[in-house]
Amino acid sequence: MKMKRTSILLIAATLLSCSSPGGIVKDDSGTFRGNWYNYYGRGVSYSDSAEWEDAISSFKSAVSRRSKDQRMARTYGMHFIDYFPHRELGIVYFNKGEISKAISELEESLKDVESSKAIYYLNKARKAGLLMQDLKPGPPSITVWSPLKDTAVNSFKIKVTGKAAGDGYISKLFVNNTEYRIGLAKKEMEFTQEISVPDDTEQIEVVSEDLLGNVSVQTVAITVDREGPSISIFDVIKEMSKGKEVVRITGEVNDSTGISRLMINDKAVVTDGKKTHYFDFPADSATVVIEAYDKLDNITKAEVDIDRELSAANIKSAPVLLVFSAADMFSSDDRPPVITLKDTEAVPTVFADKYYVEGEVSDNKKVEEIIVNGRDIFSKKGRKIFFSKLVKLNEGGNNIKVEAMDTSGNRSEAGFGVTRKIPEVLQVGSRMSISILPFENGNKDIPAGLSAYEHLTGSFVNQKRFNVTERARLEQVMLEQNLTREKLTDPEYSIKVGRLMAAETILATSVIADSRSVEFTSKVINTETSEIMEVKDVYSEDSSPDSIVQLMDGLALKVAGAFPLVEGIVIKKDQKFVFTDLGTGKGIKGDMGIIVYRKGKEIRHPLTGKSLGYDMENLGTADIEEIHEDFSKARLSGRKSPDNIRAQDMVITR
Repeated sequence: MKMKRTSILLIAATLLSCSSPGGIVKDDSGTFRGNWYNYYGRGVSYSDSAEWEDAISSFKSAVSRRSKDQRMARTYGMHFIDYFPHRELGIVYFNKGEISKAISELEESLKDVESSKAIYYLNKARKAGLLMQDLKPGPPSITVWSPLKDTAVNSFKIKVTGKAAGDGYISKLFVNNTEYRIGLAKKEMEFTQEISVPDDTEQIEVVSEDLLGNVSVQTVAITVDREGPSISIFDVIKEMSKGKEVVRITGEVNDSTGISRLMINDKAVVTDGKKTHYFDFPADSATVVIEAYDKLDNITKAEVDIDRELSAANIKSAPVLLVFSAADMFSSDDRPPVITLKDTEAVPTVFADKYYVEGEVSDNKKVEEIIVNGRDIFSKKGRKIFFSKLVKLNEGGNNIKVEAMDTSGNRSEAGFGVTRKIPEVLQVGSRMSISILPFENGNKDIPAGLSAYEHLTGSFVNQKRFNVTERARLEQVMLEQNLTREKLTDPEYSIKVGRLMAAETILATSVIADSRSVEFTSKVINTETSEIMEVKDVYSEDSSPDSIVQLMDGLALKVAGAFPLVEGIVIKKDQKFVFTDLGTGKGIKGDMGIIVYRKGKEIRHPLTGKSLGYDMENLGTADIEEIHEDFSKARLSGRKSPDNIRAQDMVITR
């Protein structure tokens, strides 16, 4: 595809930079052109040498000629610079101790364009302002809206929402040790943070810190319940009742969050939502089915075969009571519990991210403990215990291990494997592909240069948002094309490499480093149109290895955040276009690709009929061309036929 002239200029701005076109002239001699970029370059030079008054004068002259901060501002010809006069003026004022002026200029810069350096110094300036005024604000306040106190959850991830506020400006916030990235400190901010919820989670902890180091902690107790109620069978005995021989079943149902529903042979039993329910009833059929549900709809089902239970207890006639002699009490018990698992034979591939482990454990005396994948099942002791447990599945093979111990200390173990497959449309391989180019910099001695590049690449791979092309493939293409790393700063070669690697985008990162600071700026470039899709940067005055690692993680998260992975539906299809409910409110931007798909046939266990999830039918891909607040228009592309796309089909960003 032929590139537009404007696209060529943009890509040139990405990979070629000229921070001081024409050189720096510190006087108004005949060689000084008096353009906005001349004054800006001169201001930067004065600032670097701490000549504050001359720097202020130069930056003000630049602002009078071009007032707004801007990335990739064209000076002349093919020369471009990142133009931040308000930001640099604010930094000069900060260094001079004129804090109110510094805050004003830095805020003005951020109105025009976001930059990490402006955020960094505005946070410092606001902190200095608080200290100069001798203000001593109290610790931040934290309000957690969701989850509510004592909420019970069985999901493996949960969204925590709330608000933090404080006159000391909220600068850091963590939810269960997961950082909520703030950037610019604020007096008041709402937050939404999705966190993982392991089985042993007992509370949500939100920690907030302001610019002055004041810290607040707010905790919300929750209950994680991924187990169905345990059903303990105490006895199955024969007895005489009104001249007739009957079989009675005694036992107990237990659940940590409460029993919401109990059915015995399809008859409802009142439990009043209690955590424990004792039962004692006559069996009126050869098989007794007990179904117990908790408040989260976790379910355990017990099928009690009366004849088998009586035979196991060696009961021949009624009435029979289990009586232990002194010899029995002191005799050794070396028979371990017997574990019987359901639905473990020939388990087909699972498409869901979780699986119910169900089974029963019996013992000649009593079952003391049941453990599934290292976690105890909540139950009372019993001769036979029925249990269920929801376990999280990773992609690929998963080993499920069940252990049991009886009251004599005998142990037994059983297990099985489950393979999880992520549907094609949800796999990383279907996401937007990106090639991460080696850093562009004029300073060969940047702190941790090569390791920073490797860590940035690793961060992109670990977050699983993009389909990252292999570095080995990049090196191979460069070798085949006889290219050096330096040549990748040329837009012609960088785009060519991206296309040869079949990458939809490239990430070009420039580095500015000196003895005082380090700044990384990354631009995401569409290899087909050569247009810049996004620009993100990070800045720090700490260039230690640990700081560089944090900067690279932050940069990767910033880029990923600019391309949110969101789902929606098709509103309608019109010839070569689809209209979706994805709009600006969901963070969608132009040039983003989407996959149109439909939930496929439900996969069920061939023996039990249990649902194992759904595969997804890929209906085609599309590129977003028009974006509105509540909807977007995307042009269909790719090889798949889009003829069968219809309203209410699903879409997901690539």
